[in-house]
Amino acid sequence: MGLFDRLKDAIQPAAGNARDPERAQRIAAAVLMLEMAHADNNHDPAEYDMIRRQLSAHFGLESGEVEELMTAAAPEAESAVSLYEYLKTLNEGLDEREKREVLEMLWRVAYADNELDAHEEALLRELSDLLYLPHAEFMKAKFAVTGEST
Repeated sequence: MGLFDRLKDAIQPAAGNARDPERAQRIAAAVLMLEMAHADNNHDPAEYDMIRRQLSAHFGLESGEVEELMTAAAPEAESAVSLYEYLKTLNEGLDEREKREVLEMLWRVAYADNELDAHEEALLRELSDLLYLPHAEFMKAKFAVTGEST
């Protein structure tokens, strides 16, 4: 890899890294989950634990890989002005079923503290729309997650 490529990779957001689309999708999902955890302005440890569990279960990652992914995604989530690039990565790389799985992960993060804040629900609705999921899929994802705890 030449100097130009290394510089380009250093300034290009990781979610936009076309060289490893699977990693870009993982980072995009992690960024969205971090955004969900921050939506209620309450940084509950249960939400971060849920993010780690979701990353591990959904992507089949070991603990060290999850921490590496969280380390890569955290600064992106903090500095992101828009979620467009992350949503674009997911929309281009996932089918409807896979996007619904991401939405289910987001619902699990929102409910991790046993409370659904109005800001979290609004963000869930917005992300569902931006993932081009029909309202029926939004509701299926919600019921899939809320039915897990009953």
